[in-house]
Amino acid sequence: MRNLLLIISLGFLLLSCNTNPSVDGTFIKTKENDRGTVMNVFGKGLVNSVSFGETMCRFNYFGTQMSGKYKIEDNYIFIEVGGELGTLTMEIIDETTLEGEGWISGTFEKQ
Repeated sequence: MRNLLLIISLGFLLLSCNTNPSVDGTFIKTKENDRGTVMNVFGKGLVNSVSFGETMCRFNYFGTQMSGKYKIEDNYIFIEVGGELGTLTMEIIDETTLEGEGWISGTFEKQ
């Protein structure tokens, strides 16, 4: 009986551990950062807010509402958009702050 409780406890502990942070809700750009790329001729990010759902996110790019499927790996969010944007990357700083890179560069705070 004691071994069974130990196995159940270990199983619960392992299943409850999530090594990747999660994001949900809307993040608004509060300032520009220096993570743009040479390819970005505008010298600044072109996205002002991002809303994350369970597996998809939505954002506005040049006045057009767009969406992409995202995944989280090692404190980075990778948004698969395709086309000219390709994959957008954001670093998770903490629960309320994201740092975008390239086309989505800037500091984003949770609304």
